[in-house]
Amino acid sequence: MRNRIFRGLLVLATTAVIVASVLIAVIMYQGSMATMQRDLRQEATYIKMGLEQGETNYLQALTAESSKLTRVTLIAPDGKVLYDNYVAAEKMLNHKDRTEVKDALAGGVGLSERMSDTLSEKTFYYAMRLENGEVLRVARTEESVFATVAGSIPYMVGVVVLVALVASVLARRITDKMVLPLDQVDLEHPLENDTYDELAPFLTRIAQQQKQVSEGLKQLRQKQNELAAITQNMNEGLLLLNDRQHILSINDSAAKLFSIQSEAALGKNILTLERGKEVQELLQKVADSGSGESLYQKDGRYYQLCGSSVGGRGSVLLIFDVTEKMAAETLRREFSANVSHELKTPLQSILGYAEIMKNGLVQEADKQRFLEKIYNEAGHLIILIDNIMKLSRLDEATGSGSNFEPVELKKLAEATAARLVSQAEKKSVTITVSGCEAEIEGVPSVLSEVIYNLVDNGIKYNREGGRVEVVVSVSPGEAVLTFKDTGCGISAADRERVFERFYRVDKSHFKETGGTGLGLSIVKHGVLFHKGRIELESELEQGTTIRIILPRK
Repeated sequence: MRNRIFRGLLVLATTAVIVASVLIAVIMYQGSMATMQRDLRQEATYIKMGLEQGETNYLQALTAESSKLTRVTLIAPDGKVLYDNYVAAEKMLNHKDRTEVKDALAGGVGLSERMSDTLSEKTFYYAMRLENGEVLRVARTEESVFATVAGSIPYMVGVVVLVALVASVLARRITDKMVLPLDQVDLEHPLENDTYDELAPFLTRIAQQQKQVSEGLKQLRQKQNELAAITQNMNEGLLLLNDRQHILSINDSAAKLFSIQSEAALGKNILTLERGKEVQELLQKVADSGSGESLYQKDGRYYQLCGSSVGGRGSVLLIFDVTEKMAAETLRREFSANVSHELKTPLQSILGYAEIMKNGLVQEADKQRFLEKIYNEAGHLIILIDNIMKLSRLDEATGSGSNFEPVELKKLAEATAARLVSQAEKKSVTITVSGCEAEIEGVPSVLSEVIYNLVDNGIKYNREGGRVEVVVSVSPGEAVLTFKDTGCGISAADRERVFERFYRVDKSHFKETGGTGLGLSIVKHGVLFHKGRIELESELEQGTTIRIILPRK
């Protein structure tokens, strides 16, 4: 804009000077023509006076002193040329038909302008009739007028150049002065500017549009913040890709999965972060059919990948962590198989003994032994079913605390241990409960079942004359139940699995101890129900120590 204004002012000033110079030249030309005609009249008058006084001698003197600027011709009344200071008279044609001569003969004076046959130039003629009837004609060519005007052209060019230089300086200053208020316009506050009145509607329009844009940006930021708050707090991974599979947006869950910072992933192709076959197949499905799913495994965890195309301009990927779901499904299948196996074994034993007795193949002396076998297997079956139901209830429980009540752990441990004294005496195992009082919020029946199973295991897998010690202690914000026995212990290979359902360190102990493999699983679920944790220390033939850490209210 600045350059356009500058060029406009400079061109305007220069054009004005050039036009003025041309007009001046035209005026000078017209003035020179008028002056020339006046001079011709005066010169003709002077020559007439000279001719009337000096006659032939005057013409000879005029020829000798002629400057060749003015042509003088003397014409007889019949048109014959008597004298010409440019051309010999005898060589010239009769001039009776010339306009200026005819006018002079008729009215005393004649004036004309035409191309001269003699000089081949445009010539101005002035003729006067003398007293003797002859005609005196004086003439000048147009070249003399042009010479006068041409003499002033260098001065005019100089003036044009000088004016152009001055105009360029003034145009630059005027431009800077005109543009300065525009440069100082504060577009952040359009209505507070002190500038040209002509800009007022423009600035008002800017203020209105600025307000609309500001409100639009505010709403956009609000929606963007809401979306960011939703996506960043999602447990599921979320990625937005463009049509070239470059990442436009990624939330923290997805960034954590790919072990990268969210900001560092933006703009990168997703295949530079993860080249897994499952991801490539999913992207291909989305490109071909608009949507797709695949199961993806990374770092020992399972993820469900769901993709959907967005109008062919990009795609959305959702990542669900289904590790727990897969584990639960595996556990369900294993549990179903184990339950079937564990229930089938005692049922087959009961069915076998009953079939033998039904067919009368048992001697009278052995009937009592067979009935005891059936009774024991049925009792084991009832215990197994009861444990399965306990686990089922713990699985379904939410642990919300709605049924929680204050529980004093030492008293609960003493009461639970008392129920197992007779069983301990059969193996000469000593049970002791010590420590301090520790009150927590919990479900007494579940906590009692946890304590019962741990003490019961301590008795079953102990040696003759062994000990089971229960110690209650507290730490900041927690209560600790420690169970220590002098039994056979657990190997390092089995320590990670002893809390699994139906897992037994040595299945040969099944018939001796009547174990179902669910006791420690019930303990684990009972502790998790109370949002606690379990610690296990054990060595073969060195006994076992289990600590239950529960949060205090």
